Amino acid sequence: MKNYQKQIVFLILFELFLNIHPIQSQTSNDINTYNWFDTTVGRSNLDINNGVPHTNSFRTLGNDIHLYLINKYELGRVTYEDQTYYDVKLKYDIYRDILVLNPDGGSENIGINLIQNKVSSFSILDKNFIKKERKNEDIPEFTTGYYEESKIAPDLILYIKHHKDMQKTIYESSLYFTFKQNNSFFIDLKGKIYAINGKSDLVKLFPEQKKEINGFYLLNRELKKSDLDQFMKNLMKYTFNSQSISSK
Repeated sequence: MKNYQKQIVFLILFELFLNIHPIQSQTSNDINTYNWFDTTVGRSNLDINNGVPHTNSFRTLGNDIHLYLINKYELGRVTYEDQTYYDVKLKYDIYRDILVLNPDGGSENIGINLIQNKVSSFSILDKNFIKKERKNEDIPEFTTGYYEESKIAPDLILYIKHHKDMQKTIYESSLYFTFKQNNSFFIDLKGKIYAINGKSDLVKLFPEQKKEINGFYLLNRELKKSDLDQFMKNLMKYTFNSQSISSK
């Protein structure tokens, strides 16, 4: 009954909105329409606000955090129960693989752990993430969870599983936690998932590009050390472009 009433309210408000605001750009209009509707019916009443409270029991030193990139909420987009919400405040706990929502109007100290099996995708800090299911028992490390998705070509996608390993340390007689980045990389090649643990795995998939792959590793050693994620993205684009050129 609740969803039915929401649909009725939406149809009435949406019709009024269209009569007042002519559509000029489909993409931007979609975002503005969803935001307008969410605000009109009350963001606090939206289904996305369901979940358990987010807690952080990790006592850390300095800027050592278990979150994705930064320790604050950022405006992003999330698709939850097939409904897309724009301009919502999100944090991504990559140690526990939890997407955290800051409810509209709530304190920055308040967070809701969104139910993972209801989240299909989200975007934060200009990165796109998708929830993937584990389907291949031959690749045990490809577990169900959130993956950063980079579409290289129609039949080639790079997936990055962001993760941090936790260690305990004692400092001045107190227990602290430290987190070290340890991402995993996978590619979807023509519908099949492969784990990429190093250069040899990539050469096995693209043996005809062995020379180009070796050359890329040699010329981009500094990037590999400083930003492995970007290194892998550039490597996959380079490998695909080299393969496309050689096949002509």
